[in-house]
Amino acid sequence: MRLDGVMQEIALQMLAERTGLERRYRESSANAGFLVDAMDNDEAASGSSARLDAMTDDLINCERRLAALSRQMALMEDLRRQAQDLVEEDRQAPPAKRKAKGAV
Repeated sequence: MRLDGVMQEIALQMLAERTGLERRYRESSANAGFLVDAMDNDEAASGSSARLDAMTDDLINCERRLAALSRQMALMEDLRRQAQDLVEEDRQAPPAKRKAKGAV
């Protein structure tokens, strides 16, 4: 079914985006942790506070996008199931001629 193929492609694109965002989140989180340690030990360069703020904003944005993406992926999976159910119903329905003969 063509619709299922298109929906599957969209789902794969969302999965790829989620994978990339999760990687970025892990890296940003680790970098922010190292920066905080350096700041606590007075080993960080000037301007580190602004860098930490930017990292924090990036982490928050990643969390928001991951949450939205999760909802979108669940919706896409639900739509795929509904489309597959409709196709299955059509396959199991009697031919159109039988419906026409039974109609009053």
